[in-house]
Amino acid sequence: MRVEYEEVQPPPAQPVPVTIIAGFLGSGKTTLLNHILSENHGVRAAVLVNDFGAINIDAKLVVGVEGDTISLENGCICCNIRDDLFATCMSLLRRPEPPERFIIETSGVSDPLQVAETFVRPEIHRYLTMDHILSVVDAERFPDLLKGETGELARRQVQVADIVVLNKVDLVSDGLGSVRQLVREVAPRSRVLEATYGRVPLELILDVGEWGADGQAEEWLHAARGAHHDHRAEFSTWHWTSDDPLSLPKLRAALEALPDTIYRAKGIVYLEELPTHRVAMQMVGKRYDLADTEPWGSASPSSEIVLIGSRGGVDADGLARLFEGCIGTGDDSASPVLRLARKLGLAG
Repeated sequence: MRVEYEEVQPPPAQPVPVTIIAGFLGSGKTTLLNHILSENHGVRAAVLVNDFGAINIDAKLVVGVEGDTISLENGCICCNIRDDLFATCMSLLRRPEPPERFIIETSGVSDPLQVAETFVRPEIHRYLTMDHILSVVDAERFPDLLKGETGELARRQVQVADIVVLNKVDLVSDGLGSVRQLVREVAPRSRVLEATYGRVPLELILDVGEWGADGQAEEWLHAARGAHHDHRAEFSTWHWTSDDPLSLPKLRAALEALPDTIYRAKGIVYLEELPTHRVAMQMVGKRYDLADTEPWGSASPSSEIVLIGSRGGVDADGLARLFEGCIGTGDDSASPVLRLARKLGLAG
């Protein structure tokens, strides 16, 4: 799909601001986005969510919002679907009540400069303007991310941001000061905000001003054009689906058994211990969390799980066996939660 500039007539009275939310895998981008959307900011926002993999789990984890939530699938937003991103934005501007802001959550392997380049073309300034890049950092993991094969990307995601949200500070009991200093060394021009669960005042992260107004943006973009590479060559993804309910103890054991080559696991799962509700699964490094979200309602319960790991570090056959082994059998002898749920009438 291609939308020509002249098709959006007349142009908006003011260019619509674009906010890019960036950050490495598991930093808390979707949590921050949900915080923004749940607050009473009075802005008609179009939310575009990109995930790296065959299933866009992040889009499924975004809370309900008045406006548009659009899934950008089948690739990394900075590699092979940039035309789709631009065409989607221009198409939304043609609506009778167009968005007053675009919020774009990039995948955890995206280079935000490549996304920003989509919106700094002189010919589209009448329609869209880059408000700012906001990068989310996992305070506990950031020092390690700067090492090894993830270092260049993790550094770039922070370096180009107007605002850095140093997230999950509650997980760092010692050494938070050194993490703060490290972030400031990587991004000396950025405003750094500390947060838990992505909770930061909206007045500090919206309407910041045109990105790169100090002249630094052109230098960054020039470097990015010469250095662009496909992150699909650095990361592998794997996905698994099942219509059968999973056993909570078995799922926990599977998550704890994942190899170190798996950076991120996330999904919506169907548990035999809580068959009436969707359960959101999140795993970063060795930390994982399972939390019920909302009833299945009329939807057919199922599990969808996505894993992202290093290139060559994803054993598809081994992972399939691991998660197939999570399918429940109805035996509550090893699951106190299932036993309790049955006593309470919550499970069959």
